[in-house]
Amino acid sequence: MPATHSPQADVGGHSRHDIGAQQAEDPSLARIGAFSDGVFAFAITLLILAIHIPLPTDADANQGLLTLLTHQWRSYLAFVLTFMLVGINWMNHRVMFATFARANHTLVWLNLLYLMVGVAFMPIPTAVLGAWLGSPNNQVVAAVFYGGTATVGGLVYNLLWWYGAYAAKLTSPALSARERRAHTIAWGPAPLVVAALTAVAFASPHLAVAGYVATVFVYILPVPRLIALKQRRRHAQSGHSGKAGQ
Repeated sequence: MPATHSPQADVGGHSRHDIGAQQAEDPSLARIGAFSDGVFAFAITLLILAIHIPLPTDADANQGLLTLLTHQWRSYLAFVLTFMLVGINWMNHRVMFATFARANHTLVWLNLLYLMVGVAFMPIPTAVLGAWLGSPNNQVVAAVFYGGTATVGGLVYNLLWWYGAYAAKLTSPALSARERRAHTIAWGPAPLVVAALTAVAFASPHLAVAGYVATVFVYILPVPRLIALKQRRRHAQSGHSGKAGQ
């Protein structure tokens, strides 16, 4: 979930242009990125289909257009929530793959799994949440379904990162250990937070949805860069303290 403001952001003290030069040796990264961008674009476009356009021929048209439009506020909320979520995930995905110097077969399949669960499937729980939130007997299921899907997507995203950055060591030499750790610290807690909010949904669906919204807007901030900056300052302070003690 956490994001940077721009995929052009510095990674490990090097610009994406510098890392991109190293990626030129592995054209499969460009193809993975292009395919992934297409899936993100398609999924984020499908979200709007969950919002119904009132027609004069509808059975409830006598209630008035304004009433029919305002009755769909839950669908609007679900649309904005997931649009921002998918958008943040798209930025994260571009940042992640900007750190990779090469790809292998397993990375491709893990990326496909993430795109299936965490991106392409998201219009379904979004439509369900917008339609059933507020229904006394069904809103718990709707909120848990949404949170559960987002949790699984976040876990697969982190699995993709852990495999590429640690297990297969596919990251560019330009990415320092400190920057890699900053991404891990920033991305790792997100699915755990959403999982906790999903548990809250069993008791209070509206509170859980409010938590989903708050989490998404918190992760609009450039969390990895902020963590890396904090680590650099802490390292600098410890260095000054060590010199002062000598």
